[in-house]
Order: sequence, then C-alpha cells, then structure tokens
Amino acid sequence: MDKFFVIALGGSLGAILRYLTGLYSAKIFGINFPYGTLIVNLLGSFILSFSMVLFLEKLSLDPLWRLFVAVGFCGSFTTLSSVTYETLSLFIEGDYIKAILNLILNFLISLLFAIAGIILARTIL
Repeated sequence: MDKFFVIALGGSLGAILRYLTGLYSAKIFGINFPYGTLIVNLLGSFILSFSMVLFLEKLSLDPLWRLFVAVGFCGSFTTLSSVTYETLSLFIEGDYIKAILNLILNFLISLLFAIAGIILARTIL
C-alpha cells in the first residue's frame, strides 16, 4: 500500500505543478504557443533523467523515492520525460534501431491516434 500512496502523492504534486506551469506561462509568454507544455516537457525530462542517475547510480535511497519522483511526479507532470529517458537509455546502450523506433512509435503513431480520436469524436457527436 505504501507504493500506491507514494505514487499518488507524487502524482498529485506533479499534476498541480503542471497546471500552475501552464497557467503562469500563458500569463508571462502569452497563448500564441503552448509554452506550458514545452516547459513541463523540458523540465520533466531533466528531472527524470537527473533523479534516475541519482537514485540508481549515486545514492542508496529507498526505492519508494524512485516511485515518488519517476512514476508519480514525472508521470503526471509530463509523459514526455519517460519517452526521452527511455530513448536516451537505448541510445546509450547502443541499441539505435530501438531508440529511433521508440521515437517514431511514440510521436508519429501518437499523432495518428490523436487524429483518429478527433475523427471518431466528430463522427459520433
């Protein structure tokens, strides 16, 4: 049960911070570009990669911290952070084909699924 609580706590904090980032970035930079999404994706990618190196290579912390930051906080703050970290890990391991495939599947096919969702919603509503 501790795992679920830690993930939920990190997730709620990440979701709140994502909302606030979008809100304030629109006030600061305007609404002509999705700056909030860009900011959370950049920060989330940094936070996840930084914390994974700390947790897995540098520190001997309780694994619950990894769940709090990686799954909970970064999972709700941004999902792009997971994609970038996993793709970078594949590149570092020398598995370039899987890394490129991961990018293609996550971005191109996600765009196609988004288009399909729009078409389906417009068709049935």
